[in-house]
Formats: sequence, structure tokens, C-alpha cells
Amino acid sequence: MFDYNDFGPQVIAHEVIGMEWWQWQPHGDSRPKDYDVKVVVYRNVTLEDVKAQFPVVPEEEQDYRYLEYGTALEYLNDKISDDVSKNVTDRLKETRERVVNTLGYKY
Repeated sequence: MFDYNDFGPQVIAHEVIGMEWWQWQPHGDSRPKDYDVKVVVYRNVTLEDVKAQFPVVPEEEQDYRYLEYGTALEYLNDKISDDVSKNVTDRLKETRERVVNTLGYKY
């Protein structure tokens, strides 16, 4: 389980996990708000099983994004190679390490 910002700022992360506001809203709040969006990276299980274990529940502000392992690594490797900002690149490298250490396989 990861935080939204583990995949970088919204300007790049939205490519694979959507926008950083609640997915049931058409846009973010006009006042600054911290959305607790979690990202579940999964491997060797079905998306349906992942959604059953980590359901989106708007009434409880429980928002999950689901990212298949291979897609996660491809995205992370691509953005790390772009190296547009040291802080972002370092964060993405840490995320990649956590993904690999948790789910196995070297990149």
C-alpha cells in the first residue's frame, strides 16, 4: 500500500493512477485539501480480488487506486529515467525499491 505522492506529483502520477482528488468527484476542492488516496500495487492476484479487499467507499472517504505490478514498474522506470527533478526521482526510486522488496523481481 502506497500514498498517492509516492508515485510523484499529480502532474505525472495522474497518467497511471488518476487525479489526486476523490475519484467520485468531478474535480478537486477549491480550498486546499489533503486527499488520503492510497495506491495498491498488486501481483499474481486478480483486480477483482484486490478491489474486494480494498473497496472504494465514498461515505468513509476511502479511496484506492489499483496498479498492476508490471505497469507500476514500467511507469517508475520511465519516470526515473526522465530524471526531471532530484527530489521526485529519489522518491520514485524509493517507491520502486519498496515495490520490488515487497512483491519480488528485480527491475
